[in-house]
Amino acid sequence: MKFQISNFKFLIIILLFLNLLSAQEYSFDLEDFEKKPYEFIGNVKLQYDITKLDKSSLLYSLNFLNKEKVDYWDSYYASLELIGGYELSKFKFSLNIKDQLTFTINDKFENNFSIFESFLNADVSKNIDLQIGKKSVKWGKGYIWNPVSFVGRQKDINNVDAGLEGFWLIKLDYVKSLSGIFQNLSITPVILPVIENINEDFQEDSYNFILNSYFLIKDTDLDFYLFMKDNQFQKFGFDFSRNIIPSWEIHAEYVFKKDVTSSWWNSGIAVESVVDDFHDYLFGTRILFETNTTVIIEYLHNDAGLDEKQMKDFFDAVEFAVMENQDLIPVIKQYQNESFSSQFLMKDYLYAKVSQPEPFDILYFTPSVFVLYNLNDKSEMIGGEFNYSRFENLNLKLKYNLMFGEENSEFGEKISSNQISFLIEYVF
Repeated sequence: MKFQISNFKFLIIILLFLNLLSAQEYSFDLEDFEKKPYEFIGNVKLQYDITKLDKSSLLYSLNFLNKEKVDYWDSYYASLELIGGYELSKFKFSLNIKDQLTFTINDKFENNFSIFESFLNADVSKNIDLQIGKKSVKWGKGYIWNPVSFVGRQKDINNVDAGLEGFWLIKLDYVKSLSGIFQNLSITPVILPVIENINEDFQEDSYNFILNSYFLIKDTDLDFYLFMKDNQFQKFGFDFSRNIIPSWEIHAEYVFKKDVTSSWWNSGIAVESVVDDFHDYLFGTRILFETNTTVIIEYLHNDAGLDEKQMKDFFDAVEFAVMENQDLIPVIKQYQNESFSSQFLMKDYLYAKVSQPEPFDILYFTPSVFVLYNLNDKSEMIGGEFNYSRFENLNLKLKYNLMFGEENSEFGEKISSNQISFLIEYVF
């Protein structure tokens, strides 16, 4: 009996030993799964645009006066973007640089190198992060426009997901999780100086203080924003976002801006300006259907934008300059460069977009179409995108834009009537 017990113990020992060997055979090195202190990603883009020009538009007449008339513009783009970061203890340095080469049909060659981001992030404590340097800050809930983006650049409606160049700033984030109705809060003060060679494309020389306060209240995201320029109040805003049901989200933004200068051409063929308070706002919704179709609808109001009469007066000034008084052309072009750089020139727009991943079971293929409708002059831009991502790290896109509108309307007088773009992107 003792012998049997001893053999049983010996068997148990052998089984345990074999189990240890088996565990060693299938073990893994934890170091292989440790987070590396550095990260790196890059992408190369090649793009070709062909733009059909509208020779009947007034802007065409303005820009091609005394020049050889052309029907199309061809443009070639090549860009390299590198994004990297290195983390050491509680500090992380991030860098995002981009170099773009542009070649047009006029044999015009440009090379634009930009530092999109270059900042140091420090974990001051469990709840506090400090960021110093050039950083892109994206605030707001709107899909195509963010009036509350006080320290960020506005999106390109043709490429809303594109990375945006940041500004040099000092940013502090305090985040706190709570219980009850208030589930989460964060307070983010930002200092953004504008001095010689620093943030000069933000506005004129000034020291700006911006404050963002975020609250998660019963599954509703709510933000409040304050902008102070040289210790003087400039603007205030808020936004919210909430899912009514998991597949249906609503959002809105509102901004009050004090003492803003707006300019327009009046019926006397002269520039008129006014300083006033303005209100900008946006309402939108995003719906995901059972077919995996996503629909986005947004209404936006740009209070400082032109009304229908002011837009007509501008085009009357263009026609007068082209036909009767060409001395006005430099002034009009300067006004065009300063005031027509915005994507939303007039007051009221309606935007709708529909996207459908893999329709008709076509794998890796996602088409989408959008309409930007000017509610003031009834002109519109229709655009779309065909995205194919069959190959690893390689993305193919075909985009198009069509302009429609009557005379003296925003999209009806665009210098281009339609545009097609083909993009190849490789990520490494």
